[in-house]
Amino acid sequence: MKARLPLKKHPVYIIGAGGIVNSAHLPAYQLAGFDVQGIYDLSYDKAKATADAFNIPHVFDSLEQMIADALPGAVYDIAVPGKAVLSVLEQLPDGTAVLLQKPMGEDYTAAWQIRDLTRKKR
Repeated sequence: MKARLPLKKHPVYIIGAGGIVNSAHLPAYQLAGFDVQGIYDLSYDKAKATADAFNIPHVFDSLEQMIADALPGAVYDIAVPGKAVLSVLEQLPDGTAVLLQKPMGEDYTAAWQIRDLTRKKR
């Protein structure tokens, strides 16, 4: 059975520019025709190199800038170390669509905190 793609393309914003993003997420997004609009990483140079390699139009200096500039209907692909997931989620607007690419935290306590926060923020 072939997977069905969404009828409406939502803009994708990636948080993190590490190996998994470069070797798996972005190649898959390209194959699927997803609309990747921007990327942010703590290392601007790393984010810029990834953007150049995958023709991503916007590289952000900060997560705050990305959130402020994101198009309506944005989907955030969070690919950061497990210990940073909660901090990133706290900054995203309520009701935001999120794809978590890491285990939910570094331990069960963090996992419960992430679960509770995602429920609270919808």
